[in-house]
Amino acid sequence: MRLTTTVLIFFLPCFLCSSAGAEMLPVRKVRAGIPPYSVAENMVRHNDAAVARAVADLGQEKMAPTPHLVWLADCDARLQPSLFYPEPEARIYSVRNLANQLALSLGAVDYGITELLAPVLLITGNTDSDSLRLLGRGKQLAPELRGELDRLPLTAKQAGQAGVGKDAPAVEANVDYQVAEAVKRYQGRIASGRLVVIGAVFDLDNQYGLGANRLLIININGETEAERLRAMSHLTRLDKRLLDLVGRRAPRQEAAEMPTDAEPTLTPLPSKKKK
Repeated sequence: MRLTTTVLIFFLPCFLCSSAGAEMLPVRKVRAGIPPYSVAENMVRHNDAAVARAVADLGQEKMAPTPHLVWLADCDARLQPSLFYPEPEARIYSVRNLANQLALSLGAVDYGITELLAPVLLITGNTDSDSLRLLGRGKQLAPELRGELDRLPLTAKQAGQAGVGKDAPAVEANVDYQVAEAVKRYQGRIASGRLVVIGAVFDLDNQYGLGANRLLIININGETEAERLRAMSHLTRLDKRLLDLVGRRAPRQEAAEMPTDAEPTLTPLPSKKKK
């Protein structure tokens, strides 16, 4: 009797465990972000719709092969041509890399300017920069990443000190450096009036207090002084309100705490008097 009881006590937990285990379902591993099958579906569906629109527009005049501008930008997915240009398809030749560096994409930029003959090279940096945060990590980076970021005119210490919500000065310094490199490389085309190099900052997190995603022109062909920029012939079509957005300014102290959807503080357009 004692032997039977001992056997039952020994095997009962094993039986219960195996029974419970038989009913357990496998747990799927949680992935961060959108699953790949959704991305693939979005790609195919969107392309199918784009092809259908193109077929419907066959009778319309085709765009000229020369792009309106070459856009050298950071890899940040928040940056899209629709932020600053109407109907960007076939009008913007985009080149992107970590921290919008000319040296990393010389061949691609050369092609857009000397072969496709784009009249404008737009170089944009952006606040809330992931690339600068990477640079701030210094030796912790993989050699491949560090090799690309080591080309920046900033030290890891400078990038690290910028911090979240306070990196506008570092972004501006990098844009100025990239514009200077472009002006040296394409000086012949600039001198002949065939190319204009524009440096600008996308203020993604509203550090300047003019509204999130605001585009601020801070450099044209190496000129950085605000009043001289505003007087340039390249900006003659801008009204007073838009001219106020040209030129660098000190980031607002409270910019890091401001909501990114805050209303921009711009000079209002003059009201028209009724006759």
